[in-house]
Amino acid sequence: MVLLMSCCCWDDVWKGSFACGIYTLIYYGFSALIGIMGLIDEWDFILGKREKPRGETIIEKGDITKTHVVFNIITLTVSMGLLFSAVLLIFGLKRKKRELLLPWILMMVTDIIVECFYIGYFLIYRSVTFDPVNGFIFTLILFITTLNVYCILCVISQYQLYRIRECLGGPQLAD
Repeated sequence: MVLLMSCCCWDDVWKGSFACGIYTLIYYGFSALIGIMGLIDEWDFILGKREKPRGETIIEKGDITKTHVVFNIITLTVSMGLLFSAVLLIFGLKRKKRELLLPWILMMVTDIIVECFYIGYFLIYRSVTFDPVNGFIFTLILFITTLNVYCILCVISQYQLYRIRECLGGPQLAD
C-alpha cells in the first residue's frame, strides 16, 4: 500500500519527489556553504592551534562550545551527503530506478535525527533563553523538520510505486 498518492501541490508523487530533490539541492547547498564557512572559521581550533572555538551563533551568545563545533561538522557532513543523494534522487526519478531513491531517504532520516539531537542539546544542556529571535529560529527549525518528514513520505511513496510496478512487471505504475 502506497503512503501518499499526491504530494504537496502536485497531482502525483513523482513530481512531488522531484520537487523534494530540487528543494534538497537548494536548501542543503546553502547549508553546506554556511557549514564550510563555519569550518574555515574554526579551522585553528579543529587543528588544536587554539584552545577554544571563537565563533558565535544567534542562539549561543558569547563563545560557542566544543560540542557546537562537533554538531557543525556533523551537519556539514550530512548536508554534503544530502547534496550527493539529491542528485541520485533526481537521476533515479528520471530513469525510474527505485534503488537510487534509497540514499536520499536514508540521508534525510539521518538529518532529522541530527536535528533532534541538536535541538535537544540546546534545550536541555545549554538552557537557551527564549527571546523572539530564538523563538523564531526554533519555529523555523520545526517547520523545516516537518517539511523534511513530509518529503520523506513523498519519496517513499514513489519508491513504493516503483516497487509495485516492478512486481507487476510493467510500466503501468511508473509515475
